[in-house]
Amino acid sequence: MKVSKIVAVGVLSIASFVGAANSALAAVTSQADSKVGVNFTPGSGPVTPVDPTDPQNPLEPTGPTDPTDPPTGETGPLTLDYVSSVQFGSQEISSTDQIYASISKKPFIQVSDRRGTGGGWKVTAKASKFNNGESESLLGAVVTFKNGSVVTPGGGTNPTPIQTITLNTDGTTESAVVTAENGSGLGTWITRWLGPTPDVDDGELNNNVTLKIPGGSATVGNHEATITWTLVDAPGA
Repeated sequence: MKVSKIVAVGVLSIASFVGAANSALAAVTSQADSKVGVNFTPGSGPVTPVDPTDPQNPLEPTGPTDPTDPPTGETGPLTLDYVSSVQFGSQEISSTDQIYASISKKPFIQVSDRRGTGGGWKVTAKASKFNNGESESLLGAVVTFKNGSVVTPGGGTNPTPIQTITLNTDGTTESAVVTAENGSGLGTWITRWLGPTPDVDDGELNNNVTLKIPGGSATVGNHEATITWTLVDAPGA
C-alpha cells in the first residue's frame, strides 16, 4: 500500500510538469483589434412621468394617494415633465395664525435632461395670489415645501433639492427648488415631498407641505392659488 501511494504521487507530479511545459511552449500566432461604436443624439419626445415612491414604474394615478395632474407633454432635450398640485382640505376659520398640513401625500416634480452635455439646470417656483372666484383672498398666505428628496429610475450624480422652499403668495417672489450643477442631473429626476406611508390612504397628513394662513384673513368658500414652476438650462441662471 505504501508503494502504491508513492507511485500515485509520482504520476501526478509528472503530469503537472508536462502541462506546465506545454503551456510554456504555447505562443501567440496572431492578434487583431475590432471596434464597438454607437452614436447618441439629444432626446426629443415627451418623457412619461414615473412613480415618486418607485421610479422604476410609470405613474399610474389609480391609487388613493396618487396625484392626478396630467403630464406637461413637453418635448425636447430638457423638459419639465410633471408638476403635481397640493390640497389642504376643508378647514374651520380661525381668528389666529394657523398652519395646515397638506392632504396630498405624494407631491413631486419631474425633470428630464437628455441633452447629453452635463450643462446643469435649475427649477424655481412662485405662487400667485389666492382667489375665491371673485377677488383676491387669503392675503399673506405662505406655502412651504420642506425635506425634499430626489430619486431617479437611472443613475448618475444627483441634483440638490432646497430643503426649505418658502412661497409667498404674492405672484412675484421666486424661490429656488432644485439645482443640478454642471455634470449632475443627467437623465430623469424626481424631486418629491412625501408624507408618511405615502401609498396608503390612512388619513395621515403631509407635514412636509404646509399652508400658513394669517389670523383674520380667511373667508368662507373655496380659495385657489397657482404655483408656477420654471426650468432653466443653467444652474446659475
